[in-house]
Amino acid sequence: MINHYIKTGLLTAMALGLTLSCAKNGLSEADLNEGTMILSASVSGQETKTMLGAPSDGVCEVLWKTGDKVSVNGTLSDNAVTAGENGTRKVDFTVSGSLSAPYKVLYPGTTSANVISLPSTQNYVAGSFDGAAAASYGNAQKSGDKYNVKLSNFCGLIGFAVKGSATLDRIELNSLGSEKLRGDFTLATDANGFTGAFSGGTAGTLVYDCDVTLSNTDTYFYIAVPAQTYAAGIEALVYQDDGAFMRLKFWGSGYTLESNKLVQFTSFTYAAGRTENLLSISDLTAEDGGEPTATPPGITVAIYNVFQQESRENQSRDISYMYLSNADVREALGKAIAGTGADIIGFNELDSNFQNGGTYSLKTMAEAQGFTGYTWELDNPDDIKKEGTWLSPSYETYNRYADGYAYKTSMFDVSDQDYVWLSHSADNTYYDNRKDAYDNCGNPETTCAYAKFTHKVSGKQFYLFVTHLSTLDHTYNEIGAEKVDGEYTAADQAAAAARRLRLLNNLIYFTAAKAGSLPYIVVGDFNFGPYIDTKKTQVQPLYTALYSAGFADAYDQVYDAGNMSSFYVNYPGTETGSNWGADYMKNLKYPQFRIDHIILHDGSSNAVNAQSYRTVRTTYDVEDDTWCPSDHFPVVSYITFD
Repeated sequence: MINHYIKTGLLTAMALGLTLSCAKNGLSEADLNEGTMILSASVSGQETKTMLGAPSDGVCEVLWKTGDKVSVNGTLSDNAVTAGENGTRKVDFTVSGSLSAPYKVLYPGTTSANVISLPSTQNYVAGSFDGAAAASYGNAQKSGDKYNVKLSNFCGLIGFAVKGSATLDRIELNSLGSEKLRGDFTLATDANGFTGAFSGGTAGTLVYDCDVTLSNTDTYFYIAVPAQTYAAGIEALVYQDDGAFMRLKFWGSGYTLESNKLVQFTSFTYAAGRTENLLSISDLTAEDGGEPTATPPGITVAIYNVFQQESRENQSRDISYMYLSNADVREALGKAIAGTGADIIGFNELDSNFQNGGTYSLKTMAEAQGFTGYTWELDNPDDIKKEGTWLSPSYETYNRYADGYAYKTSMFDVSDQDYVWLSHSADNTYYDNRKDAYDNCGNPETTCAYAKFTHKVSGKQFYLFVTHLSTLDHTYNEIGAEKVDGEYTAADQAAAAARRLRLLNNLIYFTAAKAGSLPYIVVGDFNFGPYIDTKKTQVQPLYTALYSAGFADAYDQVYDAGNMSSFYVNYPGTETGSNWGADYMKNLKYPQFRIDHIILHDGSSNAVNAQSYRTVRTTYDVEDDTWCPSDHFPVVSYITFD
């Protein structure tokens, strides 16, 4: 908690006052039109201006500083504050020229009669604020033989105290309701002068430049912002000199900042990667809302296996209805993607049509449903059908099985992005994107796309991996197994299980090696659920291998915390069965059909935890039947970094 507060409206004691006084015998209206106006700054015995003084009895005074000038109707004062007057309470100015009513007074002095300019960058001043942002205005009124004016600050002040050990480089402020914080503001006028209303300003970030090393005692920062209503508050990113930052939120539920007011916030300890919702001190003794609350930064992650272009022998409807040439299918697919509301969404089974620039681009379909502002990385690999021998010639028709992802461009920086081929070898071997990787990869051709993300708001870093693992049927084909009396032999079953486990172990090995100490999230169609049977008595060994490697399933985390909706308890599946017409939910009640997963792994510097889980169950109707835009529902989880 800071050790002093500002009372009586906080900057009421900072209100700027200029008394436009006369020469010894006073000035007439004619004198003003012909010659010199003398301005003497004073207000109720607490003459104030642009430099914040040390607190005295709970009140911070604002004092004149060297170089200050004022203007009247666009005419600059002849003199500026001298070094000898710096920090004083009262300074006399003279303004020469022909002046006529109304007398509009501006600080800083300007040749414009009604424009106030706030800089795009303010500079740190120890114990004070940047005088370049101390704009004020007022109307001089004749009183007897004097002309008096009380200037109002155009801005209010945000003040907060920070301690810690970091060296701060800058603070970036943005209004969350799009109010302007900088630029040229035009003050509205009428026959009496300034009305108090204004317009204009420049959109964008206000930068507060500082090079301050914190200590275990409070360092105070004061930033001037226009006095107006901030409908959704202000966000400030406080950057260290290494680029990491802490996020501050002021007035998240909205606030009207008054002219001449300093709102002082509670002290806090700087911690990069943390979000602090700050609560203001409203007067000398009372707190508004108590101590600040810390909210771990979070993101919404989704995975969607989108492929739906092949016919199946037990499909009940003509395949033409399922092709993406059908506008209903395209609309439903776009709605399913948009329905995730994801900050990052991974995709599986991407054929060339779905990739960027393809005939049925996922980006195009999603943006048509309002899913905009994303960067799309869908070409992993960029050309699946490379030279060489395909393991499964039947897939050549579709040129498919790429993995990819999309992410909010404004929310993340991305680096170290690529993909590898995953091997079924037993020596923890994964491959780069060489064409001979086909010889040892899973079937269908198993890749893992990856990227290192930096969350811009919190500075948190993590890896995302997107993969699609082989089905059991594909694995039997790989090893050349054949059924005997309708069943695979015990030896073939064991060989297939071992092959799938080796592929999974290579995924586990690769993700751990790539992520290092950072937390990571693996998403994809794993083609296995947590159980083998419908009654949940036989745990899937592959699922056990994930837990043994330190992974946590987002579904299980939410379920164990008691936060799982009863719907997803009763219908946990993600494989829709939509290829079977009206029975599209037939798989959903069986846990072994929850085959699409978001799994999390802590890093040494951070824990990741799922707070919610859901699937997006978009459907469409064709000839009185209900269908899904894929045979998988998108899975969505809100994940926090603690």
